[in-house]
Amino acid sequence: MAEQSLYRRHRPQSFADVVGQEHVVRTLSNAIERDRVHHAYLFVGSRGTGKTSMAKILAKSLNCVNGPTLTPCGECESCVAIAAGGSMDVIEMDAASNRSVDDIRELRERVGYAPAAGRWKVYILDEAHMLTREAWNAFLKTLEEPPPNTVFVLATTEAHKVMPTIVDRCQRFDFSRPSPEEIAVVLRRVAAAESITIDDGAVGAIARAASGSFRDGLGTLDQLVAYSGNEIATDDVLAVLGVADAELLFAAAEAIAAGDGRAALQVSSDLARSGRDPARFAAELVSHLRQLLVISTVGEIPDHFLVVAEHQVRLTDQAQRLGEVALVRAIDQLSEAIAAIREGDEARMTVELALLRSARPEIDPSASALAQRLERLERGGVQGAHSATAPPPTQPSVAAPAPAVRAPQAPASPVQPAAEAPAQQPAAEAPAQQPAAEAPA
Repeated sequence: MAEQSLYRRHRPQSFADVVGQEHVVRTLSNAIERDRVHHAYLFVGSRGTGKTSMAKILAKSLNCVNGPTLTPCGECESCVAIAAGGSMDVIEMDAASNRSVDDIRELRERVGYAPAAGRWKVYILDEAHMLTREAWNAFLKTLEEPPPNTVFVLATTEAHKVMPTIVDRCQRFDFSRPSPEEIAVVLRRVAAAESITIDDGAVGAIARAASGSFRDGLGTLDQLVAYSGNEIATDDVLAVLGVADAELLFAAAEAIAAGDGRAALQVSSDLARSGRDPARFAAELVSHLRQLLVISTVGEIPDHFLVVAEHQVRLTDQAQRLGEVALVRAIDQLSEAIAAIREGDEARMTVELALLRSARPEIDPSASALAQRLERLERGGVQGAHSATAPPPTQPSVAAPAPAVRAPQAPASPVQPAAEAPAQQPAAEAPAQQPAAEAPA
């Protein structure tokens, strides 16, 4: 028998086990406590964000022998059956493969029956957006007026494909993508439960590579256990996932900060030799530059950042040297490169050009490149401008003592200038110019 995956073994079993999604947990908890459970919920979010797990927690909270409760025991017959997927009162249906009108009609017939063992019947429709329009129309009346003690939970990754008339009849919850820090919390918790030794660098690399999916992160951890056993190092993650080494990310950011095109090309060459995926490297570099942008804006490293102790000084230094304009432009360049690779452009050349344009804005005629060049002049050139203008002020200051030295000589003959002043009263000679007055005579 195949071993159950880490993700399935370590699903959250109660609202207290859920990491993130506080708005969903709080609303559902209040609804259970106040006996205001709605008949239809729409869970919207990308894959691996916990939509189905949240639906099962809701079902267990409603049907636990101690319930309705926020802390299902996990040991009663109902809790065990729901966790194993064998409860007669919790029906999970894949709408991607059961999407026709006939499938919905069969569901409608089952809705009419009362709960078999628990208090509530809970229907979980996964990938609900895959239902046909005819199936939605057949389901509409049942969803609007379900039998008592019946709850529908529709889970979807593409809410825009769900009919508006269906959305109007549901309470909608949008599941946010978990941050790398939240994924790291789950990874450490599972590693501790499984007696897995894993260093912080490996946890950070897995969390970043998970791309906002708890399931992907735990799947990677499962793969690493098969690769290296219960002791996982950062090098194991780099080997299995092909993700970029932290040193390569720092080298790329350093090339951009120094405006060194040769160093940028060297990073591209090292990337090619390592066999890493250029598109993944670009995505990880965007994440690295985003960290620098946050540090540059906030002025310090936030507490929730997954930063190894020896990297803190380097991150702060690079953030100060790059500046916000250069960071935003580099992120834009790399994001455009990632999009171009998805469209079919050659990966290495596209990433290489993005690195060159980020490091050498003078070769890029765009307005953002001009803004970066101006910022470099303001940040680095201002000091040079001060040093260039410094000599002129010093020359007057040197010449200034000369009058100051002659100043003592002035008192030596102060009377002479004063005496000469009356003598130099040609203004008084103006009356002597009265011959002009004799002209009329």
